[in-house]
Amino acid sequence: MKRIAFLLGICLALAACGPRDEAAQTVISNDPPPAVSHSANDTPEPARDFTLATLDGDSVTLSDLQGEWVLVNFWATWCPPCVAEMEYLEELHQTRNINVLGINYNEKPDLVQKFVDEHGITFPILMEPDDVLKMVYEARALPRTVVIAPDGTVVNRTLGQLFPDKFNAWLDANQVPLR
Repeated sequence: MKRIAFLLGICLALAACGPRDEAAQTVISNDPPPAVSHSANDTPEPARDFTLATLDGDSVTLSDLQGEWVLVNFWATWCPPCVAEMEYLEELHQTRNINVLGINYNEKPDLVQKFVDEHGITFPILMEPDDVLKMVYEARALPRTVVIAPDGTVVNRTLGQLFPDKFNAWLDANQVPLR
């Protein structure tokens, strides 16, 4: 009897953790995101400005990059999909005319520095995002990637690992140039 009650309790707890309706579900798709387009009825979402310290002691302010493409990636060393996409993010940093900003998810700087060194990362790693920034950019799960167009609007939000073939197709469709 205790076993049945225990199993029933686990089932109820798991059911309570799920989304209440279809609108509450986040769909993760391997399909490439649509090309950027704003019709007269669309209101482009402006990117929220931020200034964060870099791993090497400088700082980066998003609004200083206005007029350029920016890719913001929330990540952590303990996140397998984050680790898996780091090589691709470094490739984008080297080959595309897009500013790649990695925002570490509140880990100790020495651990992050070791990871950066071991993986040959040369794009800026930003540290200690506040809860408001994580909320605005919907970084509740990792990795979370946001692309900001030169006009300062958010044009792509991706939850989960970036896949080079599909993301490169999106970059090409949106005319993000090669270096």
